[in-house]
Amino acid sequence: MTECQRLFLVQARSNLKVFNLLRDAEGLPACHAIHYLQMATEMLGKAYFWKDGPRPNTHRAIVAFLRSLFANRRAQSRLGFEGRNANWQRFVVAAAALAEEIENLAPALTPDGPNPEYPWPMQQPTTAPAEHDFAIWRTLNTASGRKFLYFVGNLFEIAEQLL
Repeated sequence: MTECQRLFLVQARSNLKVFNLLRDAEGLPACHAIHYLQMATEMLGKAYFWKDGPRPNTHRAIVAFLRSLFANRRAQSRLGFEGRNANWQRFVVAAAALAEEIENLAPALTPDGPNPEYPWPMQQPTTAPAEHDFAIWRTLNTASGRKFLYFVGNLFEIAEQLL
């Protein structure tokens, strides 16, 4: 792992800790937890792609990282999918789809729609994130969403082996 990858991973893990704190806190708007999940996953993806040096400044990183795992036998084995290629591939595809929803919440990617940081639409705001009912939050609280979060947590646990 390069030093740049390590730095991104340190920040990603810090963001994930804050996400977990906010997710479990009573009475806080979901936008705060979602914001930290979006940042944590983005930084994890960026940590992976910094292996070859500087990357373009983009918020799109986690989906590409997950797709890179599609044929990664070591990741498959470490994450409990030993010898179950079809299950692994289906799981990665499903995780990437959910990760894309999270990735798309970055304000730069959706300036006039739901994002966890700024009121929208940009030119004449009518909605505050703290008042918005985020569909992704509801999804994260379903069985498939909890499975996704468990998977993300496991990715963070073994990140050094994947970077």
